[in-house]
Amino acid sequence: MIKQEILKYPNELEYYPKVTNELITKAEDALNVKITGTYKQFLLDFGFLSFGGLEVFGIPHENILKQNEDCTNVVVNTLESREEINLQESLLVIHNFGNGELYCLDLSSNQPQVVAIWDEQPENDEYPPVTKIIAETFEDFLEEYTAMEIEEFDSL
Repeated sequence: MIKQEILKYPNELEYYPKVTNELITKAEDALNVKITGTYKQFLLDFGFLSFGGLEVFGIPHENILKQNEDCTNVVVNTLESREEINLQESLLVIHNFGNGELYCLDLSSNQPQVVAIWDEQPENDEYPPVTKIIAETFEDFLEEYTAMEIEEFDSL
């Protein structure tokens, strides 16, 4: 599993391994969504992940409604995006490139996909369009992007 691979690089890793099912329930209640599958397991394993240059948003501490120093709180980022750009309720912001592109976990189907959207208010005031599917599952996303970071570490 990817968890063991990530843990081999402790100097490149920041995470919060104290996430409980109760904290996930609080996040679900705040976001009005149900978190399941590999993203829920990611939250239980890591809370959030800062791994080299990769940041995957999650639950970085017990106060789910407070941003952390690295701005990797899925609840805060998603609620802000819902307010600022009318983000769909079924999308969770899990990565922000800082250039206007957000990666979101789309919870609208039984098998959540990772999709990219642009962080801008469209002219017709509808939710920002999904620009492309990045990964068919959260697990695929995590494996691909952590593998790129590991490749970078190993080349140094």
